[in-house]
Amino acid sequence: MKKIVSIISICITSIVFAQTGINTESPKATLDVTAKKEVLTIDGLLPPRLTRAELTEKGNTLYGKEQDGAIIYITDASGGDALSQRENIQSKGLYIFDAEAVNNEGRWMCMFCYGVV
Repeated sequence: MKKIVSIISICITSIVFAQTGINTESPKATLDVTAKKEVLTIDGLLPPRLTRAELTEKGNTLYGKEQDGAIIYITDASGGDALSQRENIQSKGLYIFDAEAVNNEGRWMCMFCYGVV
């Protein structure tokens, strides 16, 4: 009996969570975030925020092909190093990981950065 209940629960859960919506009853994509209309509500998405020093501590092998497309926001580029995967991180800003860059070693690429000419 427990096995049957477990199987039914798993099936229902996979159907219910096929699409996830925040502030919406009917999501239109895998993740659908709808803004609240109240004037005093702060809307937006916050990606993971790291300093270049914190990213440097993670090393050069943590991010690979499975993290292709990962997005982070660098809050301070004064610490750490600009070697290997971090060679393009010269200022604060939004970065995306390109796993195929530099012979599949991967690089963080600037999407929107401050102070870069």
